[in-house]
Amino acid sequence: MNYNDLKKGDKIPERNRYIKEIISEDKHYIVYLDEKDIICWDFDQSNYSSEKDFGNVENQISFWESTCNRLFNKNESFDYKCLLAEGYARMLDSGDIKAANRIIDNTSERIKVQGEQILRQNYLLASFLATCGVIILLFTLVFIIKNNSIIKISTNIYEILVTSLMGGLGSFIFTMIRAIDYKPILSYGKRVHRVDGYLRIVYGLIGGAIVAVGVKSDIIFGFLNTGTPNLYVLYFLGAISGASEKLLPNIIDQSEKRYTDKLKQSEKTKKKISTSTKSGKKVK
Repeated sequence: MNYNDLKKGDKIPERNRYIKEIISEDKHYIVYLDEKDIICWDFDQSNYSSEKDFGNVENQISFWESTCNRLFNKNESFDYKCLLAEGYARMLDSGDIKAANRIIDNTSERIKVQGEQILRQNYLLASFLATCGVIILLFTLVFIIKNNSIIKISTNIYEILVTSLMGGLGSFIFTMIRAIDYKPILSYGKRVHRVDGYLRIVYGLIGGAIVAVGVKSDIIFGFLNTGTPNLYVLYFLGAISGASEKLLPNIIDQSEKRYTDKLKQSEKTKKKISTSTKSGKKVK
C-alpha cells in the first residue's frame, strides 16, 4: 500500500480510524492523529525492519499522551501530541531511536513545566473558592446572630464558630505562601490538587475550632476567656492556627501534657485519700 495517497479525512484501510492530522507519511508508513486525537501509526510490514525497536519509544509516548489528556484542554493537548508523534516518525523514517528520544525528552520537559503551572493554579483556585465560601458563612453568621432574634445561639458557640471561620481565612494565607514552593505531582492530575486546596481550608477551620474550644475550656490560653477585648485575640489565634502548620500541633502537645499532668495529680490525690482512710485519719 502507498500511504502517500492518504489525506485528512480518509479512513485507514482495515482499521476503524479516520485521519484528523497527518504528522508524517511516506510510501511505506504514516503517522497521524485520528478523530479522537489519539496518536496512531501504520506501516507496510513487508518493509518493516526488526532493528526498529518501538518498545521504549512507544511506552514513553503513551505515558506522555495520557498525561496530556489529564492536564490540558483539547487544543493544548493536540499540539503536544503532534510533537510527541514526531518520535514515531523518526523511528519509522530512519530508525533513529536517539532522535526519537530527543524529541520525546524535549516535549516532555515542556509538558512538565506547563503541567505544573496548571496544577498549581488548580490548587490555588480551589483554596480561593473554599475561602470565599468561608467568608460568606462568616458574614451570614454575624448578620443572623446580630439582626435576627428568632435564631438563638449561645455566646460560647458563636465565638467558637467565628474562631473556626477565622482559621479557614488564615489557612488561605498559608496556601498563598506555600504556592511559591508548592510542588505539584503530574501523575495525580487536576482533581487531586483541587481536593488538596479544599482540604487545606478545612484544616484551618478545624484548627480554629480546636483553639476556640481549648481557650473556652481553660486548657490553653485561659487568660483570654475573660472578656470582649480578649475575644479579638482569640479570633487572631484562630486565624494564626489556620495559617501555621506548627502552631496547632504545639497547642495539641501542650493540651496533652496539661491533661496528663492533671491525671497524674488526680491519681496522687486518690492514693493519698486511700492511704489516709486506711490509717483512720480524716482528710480535710
